[in-house]
Amino acid sequence: MANNPDKKFRLVTSLDKYTDNGVVSLSLDVEDGLLNNPAFPNLPVKLTDVATARLAQTAAMTDARKLGTDRTRAKNLAKQALVDLLLKLAFYCQGEAIHDLDALLSSGFDVVSVNRTSGPLDPPSILQIFNEVSGQLTVRGQGVVNGRMYKARTSTDGGKTWTEWPQANGARVMVLAPTNPGTVYLVAICALGGSTSQSAWSNPVAIMST
Repeated sequence: MANNPDKKFRLVTSLDKYTDNGVVSLSLDVEDGLLNNPAFPNLPVKLTDVATARLAQTAAMTDARKLGTDRTRAKNLAKQALVDLLLKLAFYCQGEAIHDLDALLSSGFDVVSVNRTSGPLDPPSILQIFNEVSGQLTVRGQGVVNGRMYKARTSTDGGKTWTEWPQANGARVMVLAPTNPGTVYLVAICALGGSTSQSAWSNPVAIMST
């Protein structure tokens, strides 16, 4: 992909439209994507500050379940604080990457095309799968332009039959649980949206659950 001045892409900055959980999920993707990322060497915000704001929002979300105007207001304020930090990072990444789609996608932010014509989404790709937690597989994927929701599927019979997992907000970190220790899984992911509603599935990756 790399630099292509004939095609224009931008990071999604309408973060106020994200749900509470959506902002938390995006923050995790961005923290992961920008950590030691050579494409973005001079971050205007410390990732540790982003993590602190994310944990504060998560705590406020939990507290807000007890209801009450004060708790709801505190949750909204915590969310806005996290959104403000993420927006600073998004505008910085947009300015640094410009037409470099690979760099934009590596940031962890959602990327959209400014072209008005809707087309099928490209298939995402699996970068790595971790089995460090028993009964759980953690998929690290590469998102695609205009992809906001992603889905994984697994097969334990060599691809004859597949089981689809719930949708995820991003492709960068997808947790599949529970899985059966000692079982070999084929894992593939796809992006949802575009003119065909769903991209093609990625090439499957095999891994044994521990």
